Amino acid sequence: MKKSSEEILSSLASQGFRMTRLRKAIIGVFTGNGLPMSAEELMDILRAGNTAFNRTTVYREIGFLKARGVINEIQFLHERVKRYELASLEHHHHLVCLRCKRVEDIVLENDLADQERSILDSKGFHVTNHMLEFHGICRGCNR
Repeated sequence: MKKSSEEILSSLASQGFRMTRLRKAIIGVFTGNGLPMSAEELMDILRAGNTAFNRTTVYREIGFLKARGVINEIQFLHERVKRYELASLEHHHHLVCLRCKRVEDIVLENDLADQERSILDSKGFHVTNHMLEFHGICRGCNR
């Protein structure tokens, strides 16, 4: 279940962490945007919202939020850039356009839990996480 900005901020504050203006703004961007974004895209959104920041501080905040399980880091196969999204989003996968680099979330109807159990039974390997990406050409680029 996707957490709200208020829930995330409250949780961090209850752990004794300061709620700076930039931290609040970054959490607001992540809760308002469901798609994975790079640090550069995050900074573009902050700039558009007239939020003052230092690049180094933004990267430090990304590390802070990642370390506390607020956001996850994703790196798609054909990209060198790391992307980030809320950790509390519903389990999903991504469609990645090879032309325009657009990313879209997709929830699969058939969960991979059965496959993970089969892997555990046959290989003795306990899957703790998986990544599944679909790479191709989006409808907009196919026209």
